[in-house]
Amino acid sequence: MKIDRRQALTGAALLGLGSISGAGSAWAQTQRIRRGAGTLSATSDDVVAFGEGLALMKRRRDDRSWARQNTIHSRNGQHNNGLFLPWHRLQLLHLERIIAGLTGHASFAMPYWDAQEHRTLPPWITDEDALLYERQRARGVDTLDFNAARWARSPYMSRLTSDGFETFAGKLPTGAGMVEGYGHNYIHELVGGLMKRLTTAASDPIFWLHHCNVDRVWATWHAGQAASVYPADWTARTLNGFVGGQGEDTGEWRVASVLETRPLGYGYDNLYPFPVFNVPEMGPPGATRRVPLGSVVYPMRAEGTEGQGGLSVTLPAEAVARMRAADDTLMIAGSGSVAFAANEGLLDRSIEIRMQCAGRRISLGSSPTFLHLREGEHTHHAGDYILPFRFGEEVLNLIGEGDAPVTVTVEAEDLAPGAGRPPARTVALDLSLTLTESRWA
Repeated sequence: MKIDRRQALTGAALLGLGSISGAGSAWAQTQRIRRGAGTLSATSDDVVAFGEGLALMKRRRDDRSWARQNTIHSRNGQHNNGLFLPWHRLQLLHLERIIAGLTGHASFAMPYWDAQEHRTLPPWITDEDALLYERQRARGVDTLDFNAARWARSPYMSRLTSDGFETFAGKLPTGAGMVEGYGHNYIHELVGGLMKRLTTAASDPIFWLHHCNVDRVWATWHAGQAASVYPADWTARTLNGFVGGQGEDTGEWRVASVLETRPLGYGYDNLYPFPVFNVPEMGPPGATRRVPLGSVVYPMRAEGTEGQGGLSVTLPAEAVARMRAADDTLMIAGSGSVAFAANEGLLDRSIEIRMQCAGRRISLGSSPTFLHLREGEHTHHAGDYILPFRFGEEVLNLIGEGDAPVTVTVEAEDLAPGAGRPPARTVALDLSLTLTESRWA
């Protein structure tokens, strides 16, 4: 069933808290404001509504039950591809309406938890007496500094001011974006327990606070983009399988209809802070930018074989020599991806991408796998799990002087070595290194 969301206004107005109707609908007439979890308390209206809604949904056995929301996510959720962001936006949106309808908190908006701004989880979700408490979480998670823990593993995240669409959001048919592969996956791993596995993640209330912040990251990036940034074949895709405020099937949603939050009836108290991602360039006095003069591109690829758990490529000696002789006019841009066979052997792994030279190494990417294995896919190859990575001038300190070779390596480290799973298999490692001569202006 395809629904024209612009023609569904009458039904939405009658239902009040019923199915979503998109742009121009009753939902958009009252803007719900999603607020930071660290600014709220146990008595804040949205926290009370979430707790009450959770308790009510856990007692239900119909399509508005808590178990149903987890099933929707585990069976239909889009991961490791470019539909990750719009799919999760829609599921979060529908959950808000279910909670609003069941509890009578008509203006309920899911709080977002930003682990960089509010570095620990709020007590109203970690206290054992709280309605939002979940006992199956990693030990010490209630006092963990998530920002420090995440940055200790890898400094790479999405760049809200410069990432292109595929780098930020992902690729079709497969391939995670920086938002999913780094900022998203690490929170699942660090929270642990139910959050660690895709089959159970949506059962932990933290899942919804976390994905609310992921949606906020997208809203921030979107605000700085032209409409043409989205590929036509992506915006034309449809998503379905969601349950509305009255337990109804809400039909199909075109991705193009969910790019803006305001027509969907909500906004954020604050968008994501740009300084987290944006470092000013340095140059001669009075210079503000580097003007490219010419580039050389060095493509590299390594393909894996059965039984091979890691791969490496060596940077061309010519490129390394130029980088070692570089001043601040040389622009360095490395971008690549690694593909693993998406099967049971990749569960509970952390994909580690490193650059090495003369016994030294730095991380180019570190991401725990958050793997979507649908029923029947657990014991055979179910496509590729693809993670992007990149680097820039920060690698110059590693490369240093001399003539030692520089390599990029990837492996899937086992986070649960006692589980007895088959080894992960690396399919391919692709890297493109672009060196651009420039002048300051």
